[in-house]
Amino acid sequence: MTPPGGTFLAKVSGGAVQLPPPVKRYCEASEWSLFRVRSTDDHRLELQPVRGEGGCDFSDDSSAYLSALAPDGRLWIPAPLRTTVGMGEQSVMMRVENGVIAIYLRKVFETLGFGP
Repeated sequence: MTPPGGTFLAKVSGGAVQLPPPVKRYCEASEWSLFRVRSTDDHRLELQPVRGEGGCDFSDDSSAYLSALAPDGRLWIPAPLRTTVGMGEQSVMMRVENGVIAIYLRKVFETLGFGP
């Protein structure tokens, strides 16, 4: 399956991000249900799918956490990562790029003129 093109709004509530339907369908079709979640900088998170054998090596990344995709499309973001990027109860931008799911905090898009 081809990754969905574009950037999608995703709601964050109760410490979890609700994957937009096209991203959720892509994850299901690609059999992505477990993710390595890490902060790439103070404005972004990255969800790297953990694949079968030899999928991810965490030995060199103590800042990564694991999170499983719930059947309803919600993905828990660990509290330390939410704090690092200032993620609260808000909407975030999400897109599939280069085999990972990137989550961009609204403050990044406000600097580009896309804010309220």
